[in-house]
Amino acid sequence: MSTAPARSEVVRKGTTAALVALTAASCLQVVDPTANNIAIVGASVDLGMSSSQRAFAASVGTLSLAAFILTTGALGDRLGRRKVMLAGLLVAVAGGLLTALAPTTGFFMLGRAVTGIGIAASFGLSFALLREVLPDKIPKAVAFWLAGQTAAALVLGVVAGWMAGFGWRYGYLTMPIVAVIAFLMCMRGLPEAKADTVGPFDYLGLSSVAVALIGIIYGLSNASTYGWGSTQVLAPAAVGVVAFVVFIWWEARIAFPAFPVKLFKDPELAGSVATGFSFNMWQAVVMIQLSMLWQYVYRYTPLEVSLGQLPMSLAMVVGATIAGRLLSKGVSAATNLIVGHVLLIGTMVMFGFSTTTSPYIFFALPMIVGGFARMLNETTMGQFFVSKPPPSLTGAMASSKTAIGQTSFALGTALSSTLLFGAYGRGIAAAFTQANVEPAQQGIYTGIIQTYVSGGDLSDYDPALVQKVIDTASGAFVDSFNSTMFVIAGFLAVFAVISTLFFARATKLRKAGLLVDGPIAVDEPAAQPGTN
Repeated sequence: MSTAPARSEVVRKGTTAALVALTAASCLQVVDPTANNIAIVGASVDLGMSSSQRAFAASVGTLSLAAFILTTGALGDRLGRRKVMLAGLLVAVAGGLLTALAPTTGFFMLGRAVTGIGIAASFGLSFALLREVLPDKIPKAVAFWLAGQTAAALVLGVVAGWMAGFGWRYGYLTMPIVAVIAFLMCMRGLPEAKADTVGPFDYLGLSSVAVALIGIIYGLSNASTYGWGSTQVLAPAAVGVVAFVVFIWWEARIAFPAFPVKLFKDPELAGSVATGFSFNMWQAVVMIQLSMLWQYVYRYTPLEVSLGQLPMSLAMVVGATIAGRLLSKGVSAATNLIVGHVLLIGTMVMFGFSTTTSPYIFFALPMIVGGFARMLNETTMGQFFVSKPPPSLTGAMASSKTAIGQTSFALGTALSSTLLFGAYGRGIAAAFTQANVEPAQQGIYTGIIQTYVSGGDLSDYDPALVQKVIDTASGAFVDSFNSTMFVIAGFLAVFAVISTLFFARATKLRKAGLLVDGPIAVDEPAAQPGTN
């Protein structure tokens, strides 16, 4: 008499299909920003948004994701991670449809907020479920998930652009289509997982961290527009910091925390946080500021910018794959991270030697190296957020990786934008002063620069004057870009040192047999005599 195979055997036989399904669920987080960046312009015009409404509409999805990422992770731990992830995919479908069909700005923003909630659940919990699908080979699972996600982003970005070509509403339909496909893929072959025992739901902790993430990310996002000393930056950031302090204090003292801050006594988890800030800041600077340099100085079209950054994305796929193999073969996390940090810092320094005539290959090489290094670090970091937490808190910990990513990306964007445009403004002013340009003439020159950047008609100006002004502005922008790259390289170096020190301590503890390699108990310190 035959018997039905055990659940573990079914999962083992369908591991590849399960990994592909989880990767598909994670793709919402990469396709949605692309579709939003392309379609928001048409939506703002069609719906009659003001400039402030457009700015908020562009970020409300990200803020919603940040607000609910840990809550959805905690719900997954209590109700079932697969169940909440599938619910998140359906919520994302509803949000995408509401956005695409929105008759007014209010409905549009509501759709974007709902979409963010859905992505928070589907992305964070698809990452957490890697532990159930491939528990004995977590580095391999993380590498597959990251590489597949990055590869899919290349294709889906093109699809989103193609659909947006038919109208902005079609652009926003890209994400719900992907969500439906992912939902169908995830319906079969995925194991359920949740905490065996749970305490009271942590309303205060999850509410305070939601306020903290919204305040900090929103405040940082305003820095490049309003300045670091503005109320628009300081007020939300201050609220966010206070809420974060409350969150840390509360989570450290209650018996059943939604997010176990005590786990970060583990040096590998603490070092991974610093690593997350490093590679996310690097990517923010390269994607945003390099794009501006290419468009402002070298006159790349948006399509040329997208194609120009394609080698970096391909290198990221390779980097994730190789990192998984290295970790599986026993190469230490500390070694991977040191190599990754050095390469990231080195590429940022290389960008700092740009000129107004630098060829594309000058940027392509460090982009390829940096893309590889970025995924070397993220894959190495990611395994700890899956393997280290106790089974009852895997969802919350996996989701926290996304929260770290959102915060550090916003920090990288705000810092680099403020540094670049602050230096650029001073550079233009210095050039005017050095050339003894009268105030009235400065207004004309500024108008020429703005018209040039926006692609406007300059035929009414003297061609020789236009060329002189543009050359001066281009030189000032490149100088500002270079100085910004050097400063950001310094920030990356600081995070690299912090990460290296934590992992050096971890190596020392492991040699002494004092470091927990598997799940850590919430009520126990990370280092325990007699364990390994």
